[in-house]
Amino acid sequence: MIAHYLKIAWRNLLKYRTQSIISIIGLAVGLFSFTVCFYCSRFIESRDHCFINHERIAELHLYDPIIGHYFSGTPAPLSHNLRSWTDQFEAVSFVSYPRECPFDIEVKPGKSLPYELRRMETDSLYARLFTPRILAGSWETASHTSNALVMTREAAVRIFGNINEAIGKTCTMTRRLPTSPESTPRDGGIAYTIQAVMEDTPMNNSLHFMESVDMLVLNDSEGVIQSSKNREMTGGNTYALLRPEVDLWKLETVLVERHSTWTLYGTTYKVKAFLLGQFPSFSRGLSVISGITAAMGLLILLVGLLNFFHFLVGSYFNRVREFSLMKVNGCKDWQLFCLLLTQSLLVTLAASLLMLCGIELSEGRMDYSLQFFSMTFDKALLLEQAVQYIFLLIVLCVVICWVSTIRIQRMTIQTGLRGEQHYQQRHRGRNLMLGVQFFICWVFVTLTTGLYLQAEKTSSTLLSTLSRQEKASILSIPLDYQFLAQADKQQLIDRFRNHAAIKDVLLTDIGYLQGISGNSMMTEKDNPDSWIEVGIMAVPKNFFTFMNIPLEQGHGLNTATDMVADRTWQQRMKKDVMGMSLYNLQHGYTVCGICPPFQNDTYTQSVGFVFISSENSGYIGHCYLKCESEQVDAVRTWVEQVLRESLPESVSVRVNTLTDDIRENQPLENKLKDIVLFFAIVSIILTLLGVYSSITLDTERRQKEVAIRKVNGAGVSQIILLFARLYIILLTGSAVLAFPLLYLVLIQWKRMYTVFFDYGFFFWVGIFMSVAAVTTLTVIFRILRIARQNPAEVIKRE
Repeated sequence: MIAHYLKIAWRNLLKYRTQSIISIIGLAVGLFSFTVCFYCSRFIESRDHCFINHERIAELHLYDPIIGHYFSGTPAPLSHNLRSWTDQFEAVSFVSYPRECPFDIEVKPGKSLPYELRRMETDSLYARLFTPRILAGSWETASHTSNALVMTREAAVRIFGNINEAIGKTCTMTRRLPTSPESTPRDGGIAYTIQAVMEDTPMNNSLHFMESVDMLVLNDSEGVIQSSKNREMTGGNTYALLRPEVDLWKLETVLVERHSTWTLYGTTYKVKAFLLGQFPSFSRGLSVISGITAAMGLLILLVGLLNFFHFLVGSYFNRVREFSLMKVNGCKDWQLFCLLLTQSLLVTLAASLLMLCGIELSEGRMDYSLQFFSMTFDKALLLEQAVQYIFLLIVLCVVICWVSTIRIQRMTIQTGLRGEQHYQQRHRGRNLMLGVQFFICWVFVTLTTGLYLQAEKTSSTLLSTLSRQEKASILSIPLDYQFLAQADKQQLIDRFRNHAAIKDVLLTDIGYLQGISGNSMMTEKDNPDSWIEVGIMAVPKNFFTFMNIPLEQGHGLNTATDMVADRTWQQRMKKDVMGMSLYNLQHGYTVCGICPPFQNDTYTQSVGFVFISSENSGYIGHCYLKCESEQVDAVRTWVEQVLRESLPESVSVRVNTLTDDIRENQPLENKLKDIVLFFAIVSIILTLLGVYSSITLDTERRQKEVAIRKVNGAGVSQIILLFARLYIILLTGSAVLAFPLLYLVLIQWKRMYTVFFDYGFFFWVGIFMSVAAVTTLTVIFRILRIARQNPAEVIKRE
């Protein structure tokens, strides 16, 4: 009996092979996209589940009841004060924010290599709350040792080869921390010892969400916990492990009853408690990201499912006569059900195999990273979730087939043998599905177009005095290495200059897209009350010529006390600033020139910039090389080779163009545009396949009608309009529904930027015409085949 069901199902699939292939491919792509998107969404929503006690961990925050604002972080002494609340807490721990620090690490006896590692400072009670799994060494030893490190397994293997080799090794910090005592030199020199290695913490945790951390630091002599000024600084968060009988509501009541407050910078804050990861702004932001990701996956899956259901339901309508004859011959309900289910399971199985093959082939290629955010896919977990979704799809197929079986059984035999009254119902359902598919197409095509236009807008706005070609021909080389002396950096730069294709060299203390040299100056010397906000850039004398920045007034930086202001700052001051003097703690400067606005950020409104000579500091942290445009790749290869020869083996070499830097510093549009483009292409292809499938069925069923119309004098254009009218209505109707909603989305998106692309009338017309064009080609291609047939042959065949 099973072989009989398989044979009939296989024959029906071959009978409609085009529709079968369309539904299989559409379902496979939809399942793949849905699985990937929901993997990200479930990863976010399952945050902190890696901690055994996550349901009993509370995070404490400082709240200003007057202005209704939460302060960022908590002071370390707050955790010491709360440890006396033994009736509420089992343990209270302070955990600092992750910080990247340079270390010289003893990898072998007599051999040290420099590394940039992310560390978090904490105390010995961290283990009570977050229960790290120790793989080597001892947490107890680390908790009783000054400047002890607990390294993660990944970092230990990367640096030492295996975790056991890490124990006892010395790591010397080569930079002074902001919380270090005054006695600590600027270049650090403080030694730390690795006392334990712990298992890596999954990145979906609230302590360092989606960021990797290389080590925990305990009993840190340089950290915020032991700092003498820690009552007036934060730098981390306080976490408490609640007793089993204490819930969050009870804790909040106790905090109010005991008037738990903390005074910081003259303001008294109330202490508020939230469950781990449930702080409103943090939780709300992640929920938005999770929701958007899940919605994208659902939309793509819906496109694939609509093609699949269209084929499944269409197959049911086409076989009404067959099923009616089977009823006459005594076919039972469960036999009809098995016939339908076998056919749907064959399509589901084929689509599932394609989807699983896609996951296997894409291993490692779906990982991506944004600024301060990275995502790595675990193939085993992804496959496990995919199997879950396949099972749910099978359940859905069972439900649909059972409902179809009930409808067949309720249909009279005479109605089933005629079968004509169901064509109209079938078309209504199919047309609704196509309309939904077009709606989804508008969403993804609009978002893709917007992301590409915004990427172009931000790329042209940042450092706008340089052309696109000039940005692509400028190499950006970070040199902020603590282990390199200024003389060593200068030697590297001299070697760079020797290349014949390098036209100019610009040295800075920091990359122009990565920050600023300072953010405030005084209008009156030695008057702390005269500080004003202004972006400060320490630049060499050739800065303005290198960056193609013209001077609108005055002259450039001829002396160490000269200062050039941009027009944005002059307009903000609302007066002529030429000749105006500004001061920092060491030097005074006089405005000698005015230049056009300097734009190095599109997320925040610029307060204006002033440019001072870098000769006062002389620190080299970044190098820009202007190259001959046709020699950029050759220069990049040569510079990378020089760096590999000069830098230690532990230091990764990074040489970008200025265009690459812009893309990395504008991650939203530049990273997401390719992801959304993939979804847009998938949704368009699946929708067009659905259109092709439906127009094929329409033209095949109405061949006789077309032949009669041609005999009566109908032309090709009239026949095209006969079939195309429906798709014009679907395109226009779905666009009318989608475009107003997408317009509201763009308004909200625009708030993130200081510059935004033009989404006026031509933006929407362009999107509509592009989708309409590919749909028209698909429809006309199929209609022309039937319009050119000989009417006599068609009527004879009918």
